Amino acid sequence: MVVKTLGAAGATQVITNPVHVYTVWCESSGAFSDKESATGVNILTTGSIQDESQKNFEVLVQSIGLRAMPLIIAVPYVVEDLQKSGAPTLKGEGFVWQFAVESAHAFTNANGNVGLLVEEIGGIVLPNGTVLRTKSPHLNIEFRYEGLK
Repeated sequence: MVVKTLGAAGATQVITNPVHVYTVWCESSGAFSDKESATGVNILTTGSIQDESQKNFEVLVQSIGLRAMPLIIAVPYVVEDLQKSGAPTLKGEGFVWQFAVESAHAFTNANGNVGLLVEEIGGIVLPNGTVLRTKSPHLNIEFRYEGLK
């Protein structure tokens, strides 16, 4: 016999420490002008697990999460010019994305506070066949540590 009880339940998450915010710039030809045919690091989030761009985004998040799982994941947004959107060197159309982790220095090494992102993300192949390139001269993804928030 099932007994019905009255009450309420809910789920919450409380972050008690400051979070460390990172910005990611991804080169994706056509992302702004023709998003249906976008190529490159196409991380358009659609919510459909069948969509290739959604799969690309999930692989990127999972790859970052191998070192420190993002607590806050913003929705990537498309831009016409990555350089005008703050990218250190990337130009052209693409995506800008931010995430935050709780772990201090999770991606820091001798090459700086995004050094491990550069080392570990470089070479990953996305479901659309694009290889993430984190080092010059053929960059297609860049990272910057924005600090504590």
